[in-house]
Amino acid sequence: MCTISIDVDEATIQQIDPRLTSRESIGRWLQHQVDLMLEEMTVSNDLAENRRLALERDMTPEQLYSVVLEEIEDIYAN
Repeated sequence: MCTISIDVDEATIQQIDPRLTSRESIGRWLQHQVDLMLEEMTVSNDLAENRRLALERDMTPEQLYSVVLEEIEDIYAN
């Protein structure tokens, strides 16, 4: 775990959620957002690695189609 310091515009944060009025509440909210982002990035990296491994093995045309379809869906979802 590491601790970092960032600057945020409190007025902008309060536009997102008016209940974020103290440094503590903003800090908790930001920590939650970072945790969600890191989890999403980890899942995305795992999926990409699984697809890479799938392409390294022999597969039927249907399996290849499935991998390509997942890639396309991932591109358009993000």
